[in-house]
Amino acid sequence: MKGVPWSGWSLRSKLIVACVLVQLVAAALVLLGSTQLLQRALLDQASSQAKQIVALLDYAIAAPLAQRDYATLQQSLDLIRSDESITYLVLSDHRGKLIATAGWDAARPLPSRDEKGIDLERPDATMHLALPVSLAGQPLGHVDFGLSTAGLRQARADFLRHSLGITGAALAISMALLTVIAFAITHRLTRLAHASQRVARGDLDATVPVTSNDEVGRLGISFNAMAETLKLRVAALEHSETQQRLLLKAAREEQARLTTLLGAMNSGIMFVGSNGRVIYANVAFARIWALADLTTGRSLAEVVPLLIRQTIPADAVHVEAMLDTGVGKVARGVELQTVDGRIITQRMQPVAEGSSGSGCIWFHEDITLERQTQQRAYQALHDPLTKLLNRRGLYEALQAAIAQAIADNAPLALLFIDLDDFKHANDVGGHRTGDEILVAVAQTLSDQMRKGELAARLGGDEFAVLCPGNGAHAASAIAARLVEAVGGLRFAAADMQTLRIGCSIGIATCPNDARDEDDLVACADTAMYLAKQSGKNGWAVYHNDPLRSRAESARVNWNARINRALQDQRFVLHFQAVHRAADLQVTYFEALVRMVDETDPSRLISPADFVPHAELSGKVRQIDRWVFLNCARKLASTDPSVCIAANLSARSLEDGTFPAFLDDTLRQLEVDPRRLHIELTETSAISDPAAARRMIDALRGLGCAVYLDDFGSGFSSFAHLKLLDVEAIKIDGAFIRDLHGDSTNRLFVASMIEIAHHLKKLAVAEHVEDASTLDILRSLGVDLVQGFHLGHPAAGISDSRPQDWLPIASATGDGELGGPA
Repeated sequence: MKGVPWSGWSLRSKLIVACVLVQLVAAALVLLGSTQLLQRALLDQASSQAKQIVALLDYAIAAPLAQRDYATLQQSLDLIRSDESITYLVLSDHRGKLIATAGWDAARPLPSRDEKGIDLERPDATMHLALPVSLAGQPLGHVDFGLSTAGLRQARADFLRHSLGITGAALAISMALLTVIAFAITHRLTRLAHASQRVARGDLDATVPVTSNDEVGRLGISFNAMAETLKLRVAALEHSETQQRLLLKAAREEQARLTTLLGAMNSGIMFVGSNGRVIYANVAFARIWALADLTTGRSLAEVVPLLIRQTIPADAVHVEAMLDTGVGKVARGVELQTVDGRIITQRMQPVAEGSSGSGCIWFHEDITLERQTQQRAYQALHDPLTKLLNRRGLYEALQAAIAQAIADNAPLALLFIDLDDFKHANDVGGHRTGDEILVAVAQTLSDQMRKGELAARLGGDEFAVLCPGNGAHAASAIAARLVEAVGGLRFAAADMQTLRIGCSIGIATCPNDARDEDDLVACADTAMYLAKQSGKNGWAVYHNDPLRSRAESARVNWNARINRALQDQRFVLHFQAVHRAADLQVTYFEALVRMVDETDPSRLISPADFVPHAELSGKVRQIDRWVFLNCARKLASTDPSVCIAANLSARSLEDGTFPAFLDDTLRQLEVDPRRLHIELTETSAISDPAAARRMIDALRGLGCAVYLDDFGSGFSSFAHLKLLDVEAIKIDGAFIRDLHGDSTNRLFVASMIEIAHHLKKLAVAEHVEDASTLDILRSLGVDLVQGFHLGHPAAGISDSRPQDWLPIASATGDGELGGPA
């Protein structure tokens, strides 16, 4: 400290000087009072001895007495009593109860205590003293003891004799010892101070040697431990800092990856803090809502109104819910309808931090395309009128059900249903009533279904019911229930008539009758025909009769082959030119359908082979639609002057939805209806003249030309020609083939041509196979000709352009499902 002379000294110097001064002062005092205080010195020596004994007693007795360790107390008294200067010891507790004695008879009373100090002249040479015993200020008892003064008397004499010599020697020795001790102590402290300075400078390897276990040694051990701990802590901190840097780098990389991932997602994601501000929003969120500026920190109060303006009013409340950032649970998903027709799902996930909410995450996803895809998938598998599975949907369900039935070794029944008297009801009540009947039947079938069963509409008035787990006997009970339910339906017609229908059901089972969907449907179809032959409004179970006619087997096989061809798109169109008879210029092309053989794709199957079977099963209506759809596509991709004719089957005459289908097809492909000519066979037209007239009127109303094919094959052809409003007639090929060798045929053909011209209709001759036939037809005044002599059917349309010699509204056409090979 500044101002103190020795403030700059070392501890060693201060300690040595202080010790020397103390010794000098003590020696001076001893020498100064040795003569005068000899007597008092002896008394002091005696008092000092007494105090030492008192201290010894206090040290040795207090703790055991506090613990009531009487055995230790007795041992301590005996040990202390071994000193010849102590004549007796008596220990009592704080209540005065005797606890232990040494050198004193407990039965004897204690002598009176010396209150006035040491009396060296006392006869018994004993000083009687008492020592109170306490611990931490708490009195525990007292010790009575006797201190012998004999030694003091002797010491008095010796003291006087040797005091000077002892004092001098003691002074010299103590000074030397204190100097050595001070050097030893301060030497280790000096090394400790130097080591501390090294540590302060950053040298954590600094240590001090430890050579003793005293306070300085323990201080050195503590210093070394502190230095080592500090070194480890610093190393740990450095390692932690390195780890923190690595973790920070990894966190940043992970954040970058997460941000990239969120940015690449199609789902819109927006993190909102508890303060109602945007923490993060990915690109998809901004894209879904067409938000140009969705920056971090923007208030939801600014964003939500922009979203509300894009949603319909009914969904605005769901968007407003985004303003409630204190929501504590997951919000269920809702669908939002936008004003531009999109569908956006909204869902919220709260983000918890401790026990209090810290915001939420809003998920928005545009599922418009997904819904459209689902809708298209649904439409692809379901009938639009009845909402039942369609043929494709049934086949998919049937394929899975058959596989499951075979795996479980369980039966599976298929019921093929065809409505009875539906055509009559449709004719009487009209197409709207027909649709009502189909919808009512579909609902009735659905109501009768049990768990695991399903109903389907195969087309027209054909239905099917799939019954897993049912054999033929159980399926018969189901069929009886369905026949009764359908037979109980009643419908009101426009003229106050009450219409009723029935149904015929065919039953086939897997695996007894068939093990794949095509064969099972064919077997059920065969059984249905048996039910119709048995009187309708009933059911029949398929039986594998070895004597079944070849025609029936062929029909079943052909139905399966036609169905597979429809599913696999194995129909193709060929086109044959129809020429103007006068100059052989191409007028239009006739579309002829062919089926690709499933076993040999290079082989084409003639319509003469498969169309009759398709007519019987009703699948010809599907073929019709395929033909006209592809004809419209061909027209859309060719020169606007090209016209194509195609044949419409007799079964499609009963399909009241066909004109609407054709109209939609032509509109979607943007094809002029006048370029499409439709041919009806005379036999199909005269079989149901009313239906034929309705269909002709509907088709001509679209703008299409209608031809009467195979004219002359009926017994009353001319009468029907007057009743049917068609643009042209196609003379039956039976009259053309032997025209040059049969005068009767020439007469018939000439008559047909003349009557057609009188009725202002065109006459078309097909099957022109040689030049002589062509010359005869020209001489008879035929308008259009077609046949192998003029050209074979081909996969494409030739480059020659049809001549616009007739207005397109009345241009003729000749197309058929069968037609020449």
